[in-house]
Amino acid sequence: MEKTSNHYIVILCGGSGPRLWPLSRADHPKQFLQIDNQYSLLQNTILRFKKIVSSENIFIVSNEKYLPILKKQIGTLVPLKNILTEPEKKNTTAAIIFASTYINSLHSHPIITSSPSDHHISQIDKFTSCIKLSATKASSSNKIVAIGIKPTSANSSYGYIIPGQKFVEKPDIKEADKLIKLGALWNSGIYTFNYQTLLSELATHQKDIFNLSKLIQNHSTDQTSIKNFFHQVPSISFDIAISEKTKNLATLLGKFTWSDIGEWKTIYQTLAKKPDQNVTLNTQTKFVDFHSSGCLISSNPDKLIGLVGINHLAIIDTPDSLLICQLSDSFDVRNLVTKIVKKKNIAHYFLKSYDQQKLK
Repeated sequence: MEKTSNHYIVILCGGSGPRLWPLSRADHPKQFLQIDNQYSLLQNTILRFKKIVSSENIFIVSNEKYLPILKKQIGTLVPLKNILTEPEKKNTTAAIIFASTYINSLHSHPIITSSPSDHHISQIDKFTSCIKLSATKASSSNKIVAIGIKPTSANSSYGYIIPGQKFVEKPDIKEADKLIKLGALWNSGIYTFNYQTLLSELATHQKDIFNLSKLIQNHSTDQTSIKNFFHQVPSISFDIAISEKTKNLATLLGKFTWSDIGEWKTIYQTLAKKPDQNVTLNTQTKFVDFHSSGCLISSNPDKLIGLVGINHLAIIDTPDSLLICQLSDSFDVRNLVTKIVKKKNIAHYFLKSYDQQKLK
């Protein structure tokens, strides 16, 4: 399949990534981190989509406070004018509406693929074919096309799609296991749709948000209109606003290798293991272990980590913070960060990166 001029990509890049603390911070979240190669998660996402559409058709939507990082990381990968900044953080529904409306002002009949910026994906040829097929399907059927992934385990961090039946957002482990037995797929969070279908679904399931979207439908570059829209629109994910409610969702099975880099357990599962099942986040980390296995370790290159009699831990060391947690509990790092932020004397350990703290 050739690259099509009316297919656009929206990369959602506004999350703060609290579950990957202490590497991920509010002012330098996970999408800007290098996890498994020389590129950040965002850069890898852009490079994947450049195999599908031209760089002029790739847009990044993010909070305006990340603009300096975005400019540095994007470089010449996509035009800088394709960075769309949100005046307020209002979750994925607002971000998708904002970017899609802007794209619609450039092309009268766009097909839009929205994607998170922080996934780990391999088998790129299969990914490319899948996204192109989703664009064809969205164009011909007026459906919202969701990419589903065959589960390898019950995971409460993901949404689930039973093709042709329903969508369930982040069920508990017991419910997730039941859904998998019914043939459910993981929801990758990658959606493809045409702009009119997006408006129709909003009008049907989120009338108030649809009405608010009129603020920018004919004023997609007007900063006052954009600020008014973001100030008034509720903060709600696209999964909850539309996916859980729509009867117009088509599911396409993604046969590529995929994981949502959302917590330390997922990263441990993604990275290659050593014979003792211990793995480092980067090649600079040095450790010695004795009767220890199944750990994920990250540290500064000038520090040696010693492990004795411990198993299945995430040990993430930074110049100003240290996290030690069971990999099985790494989803709850978010709750730890919530406690940190609530305490004024330590809130900066998440709100500011250690580099920024040095500038105080």
